[in-house]
Order: sequence, then C-alpha cells, then structure tokens
Amino acid sequence: MELMITTVIVGIVAAMAVPRFQIAFERLEFRSETQEMHSLLQLGRSKAISEKRQYGVHFDDTRRIITLFRDDANPGGFDFVNGDSVIKADTLSPVFTYLMTDFTNNILVFQPNGSCRFQGGGAITTMAQTQDLIGIHQSTILASTGRVSTEAHYY
Repeated sequence: MELMITTVIVGIVAAMAVPRFQIAFERLEFRSETQEMHSLLQLGRSKAISEKRQYGVHFDDTRRIITLFRDDANPGGFDFVNGDSVIKADTLSPVFTYLMTDFTNNILVFQPNGSCRFQGGGAITTMAQTQDLIGIHQSTILASTGRVSTEAHYY
C-alpha cells in the first residue's frame, strides 16, 4: 500500500513539472536561435578583419532568411546583388514570429577595420510567441567598432 501511495505522489509531482519543462524548452530553443544569429554577425565581422574585405549581412524579413555575403559586386553600395559571394544563409526557425531591422534595405556591411556601415539605426529585433512564452531579443551593432551586443527578455 505504501509503495502505491509513493508511486501516485511521484506521478502527481511529475505531471505538475511537465508544463515547466515545455516552457524551459521553448525558451532554450529561442535562445539558441538568437545565439546562432549573433554568431553569424560575429563571423561576418571576423572574416572582414581577417581577409581585409567587406562582408555584409542581409536580413530578408519576409522569407526570414539571414545571409552572410562577401561584398564583391558593388562594395559600399549597401546592397546584396548577383555577383556577391554567399558565404552562409540561415533560415530562421519557426519559433520566430517576428524579425525587424532598422537598417535601410535590411543590410549591414562590416569593413576590413572591423567597423560596421549601415544606413539607419543599428538594431535587430526578433520575437517568439507561443502559448507559454513571449521572448523578445534585440541585437545592437555599434557602427564605430562593429561590436554586437544583445539583450533578451522573456515573459
């Protein structure tokens, strides 16, 4: 009888913990995806410095694709055109419900000295919304150094 009561109590406690695991998993997935985007930005800056060439990052907010490219065709033109070499293209996970940049043409370009050029502000905002989680992540790029800082909030 004691063994059955113990089993029932363990089952009740486990059933209460399952929703918390779901929330933790969703938060972890969102954090992982934002870290991947942050890594892509850092890769672009690192390649620009090490290879002494311009590298850009294009954000396609309608198709939710982030593309790292070498700016070969029109350096300094703030565009991603045929002739630019695609280094890496990532499709955002379905966990993201929103992607917005405040760059003109959704493009930023890392210079060989590490600085970053873009037209407009220097922020990228992503959001994830599920039944159990609202996550907002913002990356800010400092133009003079190309450094990327991130901030995330979960509700």
